[in-house]
Amino acid sequence: AAAAAGREEVGGGLIAVEETQEEPDALLAAQLSRAKPTAVRRAAHPRTRRRAESAPVGTPEQQQQQPPLPPRRPGPLRRPAPPQRSPAYPVPLPAINGTAGAVAAVLIALSSNWVVYERLSWLVTALGRWSVGAVRTLFVRTLHFPPTVTLVTMRGLIATDDEMRTGLSYAMLAPEAAPAEVRGESLVNLGRFEKALDRAFSMPGARAVALLIDSPGGSPAQSSLLHRKLLALRRRHPRVKLLAFVEDSAASGGYYIACAADEIVADANSIVGSIGVISRGFGFVKSLKKKGVERRVHAAGDSKSGLDPYLPMRSADLARQRRLLKELHANFIGAVQAGRKGRLKRDEAALLCYNSTEPRLFASPGRRTLARMAQRGDGLFDGSVYSGAVAQALGLVDGVGEMSTELQRRYGRAVRVVRVEPEAPVDYRRLLRWFL
Repeated sequence: AAAAAGREEVGGGLIAVEETQEEPDALLAAQLSRAKPTAVRRAAHPRTRRRAESAPVGTPEQQQQQPPLPPRRPGPLRRPAPPQRSPAYPVPLPAINGTAGAVAAVLIALSSNWVVYERLSWLVTALGRWSVGAVRTLFVRTLHFPPTVTLVTMRGLIATDDEMRTGLSYAMLAPEAAPAEVRGESLVNLGRFEKALDRAFSMPGARAVALLIDSPGGSPAQSSLLHRKLLALRRRHPRVKLLAFVEDSAASGGYYIACAADEIVADANSIVGSIGVISRGFGFVKSLKKKGVERRVHAAGDSKSGLDPYLPMRSADLARQRRLLKELHANFIGAVQAGRKGRLKRDEAALLCYNSTEPRLFASPGRRTLARMAQRGDGLFDGSVYSGAVAQALGLVDGVGEMSTELQRRYGRAVRVVRVEPEAPVDYRRLLRWFL
């Protein structure tokens, strides 16, 4: 109907088609110039142009006189072209030599690949961290500021891990300990602290090593091994000072280890001393007789079956046990005397021991008695324990104080304390039980 009226629908609007013999393209362009923008876009489409070309022009009489258009040959079916996508990588910049080219290449890589950005960020962070550490190390080594003190804490029973797994308790090893069992992480032995001590003495710029001791004692062998290890580290690092600080107690083996330090500082209420060796056991001879059980032991060697708790104690076995204890005690005394280097006050300790015993006939001992007691080491090497204040008066410790305050007094308020932790052992048997 619109065609019969001489009109054409283009882009949603009606455009009048004049009865003229002008070319269809010129007529369509003139009409589209007055159309809306949306209509112009639709009219410019190839389909709209073909429809406008095939539309009849003029009056019906003129339309009949026009020869018919040849039929349009159908072309092959073509799939619509996919939309143009933006390239995955931006157009590379022109090649530029020198620093500008390198910067341009880095910018292109960062804008196109986030993995490169992540790696570069990690590299910059690592380099910054390494630079800060290097500058700090340089300051510490050259200017010795801030002063660095490494801290190693020895807290717990002195025993090996195997001894605790076999059921040894505090009561068997140290009489001053309260609980009967000890957890694995509170043990002190050479296997656990050897690497930690090496790291503490080898730290760059370390002015001193603070050894925080809180131990009631334990194995004589482990105490001696740690004592020798500390002495070897002191000889290897003569500029690093070793300071021992006592918290609750440094008795028996704990004091054995502390004697390897240059100075010992304890609290006024700390328990210090107990320079002695003890051996404990039980006898079940009469109990076995009541139960009707007979003990049978066959050994090659007279001393092999000594101190059997199920056999009566013989005088020879007792003499051998006392000889062994005296040997261990002599080693302990030698380590203490070498560590304190003449700072022990034998006369004051002997007088205190004389006054601490039961009342005597005379209020004060004579010179010969006091000299004999001091020579034996009464009050020092008889297993006596003292508080920190009395231990300072007897020469067992060098001062009374607290670790943080003492370090600030010695090295200033800017002192930096670096804690060095020992490596905890792995119980593989428990791990296997958990998996199985």
